[in-house]
Amino acid sequence: MSTTVEQALGALAATRAELLAWVARRSEAESERVVYGTWSVKNVLAHLAAWETWVVGSMPARLETGSTPEPMRERVIHEDAFNAAEVAARAHLSLAQQLAELAEVRELLLAYLASLDPATMAKPQPWAEWQGTLPEYLLRSLRDHERQHLDELRALLG
Repeated sequence: MSTTVEQALGALAATRAELLAWVARRSEAESERVVYGTWSVKNVLAHLAAWETWVVGSMPARLETGSTPEPMRERVIHEDAFNAAEVAARAHLSLAQQLAELAEVRELLLAYLASLDPATMAKPQPWAEWQGTLPEYLLRSLRDHERQHLDELRALLG
């Protein structure tokens, strides 16, 4: 049985709540200390917001055309450069601003998903590069990605 959009959204919300609760226990100074390669907690939040923005931005074209548009594909092919540029572009933001961006992009995602019909949500392989359904993609690309970074941060900072 495939994942429903309700299940996917519940899982996304649960992981985000867990991340936000963990971040809330950090001071502003701790959120700015480099702990993860060259990134701070704030930088990891910027990375998560950038990635979710990419997912939301690419989804309409992917669903319409059945493939990832070339400019969007280039960002994934050159992932390290994309990540570095997106994190650098958000480096000036405070922790509160980083959190606000995460909330804003999630609201964009939810609004977009609410505009889709059930057939689109349940369609297998909605674009060539993804074999599952859209809810399964959301779990893999957003929930699992966020979970991975949260687990890494927890291991580094407790």
